[in-house]
Amino acid sequence: MEDNTLSVVENCSHMLDHQSVLSQNLGLVKDVNENSHGIDKALPTENVVIVKYSDSAEQIQILPKSGTESSTVELNNDKTDSSIMEKTENTESTNVSNQKDFQPNIDVNEILEKILYQENVIEQNTEGLKVLEEKNKTLEGLKKDLEFKLENANKQKELAIKEKENMVIRYAVGEKNILKERQMKEQAEKKCKEFQKEIEFLQHKLQTMISEKARIGQMLDNKCYEHKNVQQELDKAKQDLNNLETKLKWNQNSLKTEMEAHKECQIKVEALSTKIQDSVNEIEQAKKNAEETIKNFMTSQENKAYVLDQQVKEQQALLILLRHEKSDRDQQIKTFQSELERLHSKQKDTIEENNNLSLKVQHLERERLENEQKLSELRGYQDQQRQDAANLQTKTVQFEQLKLQLKHEQEQLEVSNEQMSLLKQRNQELESDMESCRIREAELLLFTQQLTDKNVRLQSEFTTVETKVQQLTCEQGILKRQIKEQETKISMLSATLAEERTKLTSENECLKRNLEETQKKIEAAIQEIGDQKGENLVLKRKFDLNLREVNKELHHCRKKLEQYESNDSSSNTSSSSSTLNVNGHSQNSADIEQVKVIQPEPTIDKQTLIEHIVKLQRISAKKSEKIDFLEEHINTLVSEVQKKTKLLQGYVLREQSGTLTSNAMDNNKAKLAKLNGVMASMYSNKICDETLTLELSLDINRKLQAVLEDALLKNMTLKENVETLGSEIDRLNNLRKNS
Repeated sequence: MEDNTLSVVENCSHMLDHQSVLSQNLGLVKDVNENSHGIDKALPTENVVIVKYSDSAEQIQILPKSGTESSTVELNNDKTDSSIMEKTENTESTNVSNQKDFQPNIDVNEILEKILYQENVIEQNTEGLKVLEEKNKTLEGLKKDLEFKLENANKQKELAIKEKENMVIRYAVGEKNILKERQMKEQAEKKCKEFQKEIEFLQHKLQTMISEKARIGQMLDNKCYEHKNVQQELDKAKQDLNNLETKLKWNQNSLKTEMEAHKECQIKVEALSTKIQDSVNEIEQAKKNAEETIKNFMTSQENKAYVLDQQVKEQQALLILLRHEKSDRDQQIKTFQSELERLHSKQKDTIEENNNLSLKVQHLERERLENEQKLSELRGYQDQQRQDAANLQTKTVQFEQLKLQLKHEQEQLEVSNEQMSLLKQRNQELESDMESCRIREAELLLFTQQLTDKNVRLQSEFTTVETKVQQLTCEQGILKRQIKEQETKISMLSATLAEERTKLTSENECLKRNLEETQKKIEAAIQEIGDQKGENLVLKRKFDLNLREVNKELHHCRKKLEQYESNDSSSNTSSSSSTLNVNGHSQNSADIEQVKVIQPEPTIDKQTLIEHIVKLQRISAKKSEKIDFLEEHINTLVSEVQKKTKLLQGYVLREQSGTLTSNAMDNNKAKLAKLNGVMASMYSNKICDETLTLELSLDINRKLQAVLEDALLKNMTLKENVETLGSEIDRLNNLRKNS
């Protein structure tokens, strides 16, 4: 607000400064107006703004400060000036002619002509005066119009000043309202942020409550499902118990019926046994009676013999029937006994079943009691869940209330937003008014700038501009020449630069090619040098071996020659011994390379020696080739052995720690396991020491693992050292053999 008021005050001060500049420049305007036949004497000095001068015409532009109206007056004084100049010339000519008339030698005709000319001049002057009067009238009319326009401009100026003051007041009030609205906006934004935070907090709380409710509902559903399952199991157990009770009752009834049947069977068996006994007694009596009758028959008459025979037959038939009945009864007794045994076994089984069923009944009774206890616990938990559900419902009610509060706050926030939008619209209107004021102020500033630029600087700067233009034209010509010279130089330099670049690129390519060729030659030369060195070493070795062998053979030959020269008689023996030695040497060489060397005859010739040397060189070359092949083969075998050792190391590291240990280690572990202690419990599958805890065992395992890793690392390093020692020994042996 303060900044805006300061800007308005500054603009007002600028306007006052411009007015003072206008009042200072009015002197020039007055002078111009007085020179132009007093046209602008009635014009007020405050409203004049711009005065323009030109060579051909004179233009006066008068603008009011409000910038609403403008009037221009153009005084085309060229014609008037020319007419005035003609008139003055004419008057001068008339004066000259009058002076000539006073001369003594005057012609009448000339005087008449001059009079006529003077009359014409007078007529022309009168016509010019009429024209000037008409122009004066037109200028007076223009003056009146300008005075009227000036009055209107003054009125508009006063209205603009009042409007400006009103705008300043409105601007100040608007700034004050804007500050208030900003404060209200900030407060509303703070409240909105607080409400948003509360809403987020409540939403988070609601989500947690919903999740808690869902979790509790899930738990309640799970418990209800468990309760239902337990209830079903309990009903099933009750049903099983009822079935078992019915089975038990049925078994008891069947047992009672079987016991009764068993008793009836026993009674029947006893009755049958009594009947059998009676029948046996009857049979015995019948036998006795038969014997008595036989005796009586023997003693009685012959008439009675037939009757007695019939009676005996009848008795025998009865006896057979009784025997059949006895066998049937024996079978029945056996069946009854088997049935009785079966019933005894069945009774035992039923008693066992009864005992088992009673145990089951007791077990089911216990389960029923446990289920009832669980059911009571579940009912208590269900009551607790109901209480929790009631609490959650109360919380949901509270949450609904909070939602309603939130809606109310949101409505208030919308109302405040609408108010904010209205205030923003008002602010925009005020800003548009301010912008219009600023535009007017800018127009006034432009107006004053134009006045100062055109009244003060035009005449003073015109000459300087002309001089500058002349200087600049000269400088421009010089610069154009220099530019042309520089362009020609640049074109020359660019051409030379392009040529140099092409040369450099070609030279670089040539140098690169030469460098590549030289590098290839160097590589080939290095390779050839290496090959030559290897060949030289091989040839040197071969040459050394051949020299040694040749020296040996020469030494041997010298000995032979000395022997030949010393004693001719002992030549045969020496030759035989030399042949034997040579044969032995050849046999040894044949054992090594299976090549037979032809020994020289007693008469040694140079050609034979040369051939022998060549053969020895060939043999040494073959040996060197074989040695190289064997070395390569040994290297390949060593590399394969190293690979296999790495594989074995990986396999050993993957295996358990106890698989590759010796029997002595296993025995030591068994001895430690027999003793009571921490290590005994570590090596055995059971805890032997009560002080052993999980942390202690883990610590011991870590330490043992560290010891094992250290041992493995040491073994690996020792193995590598042994391998390096072996390779070094092989290398030294090879060097020794070569030397």
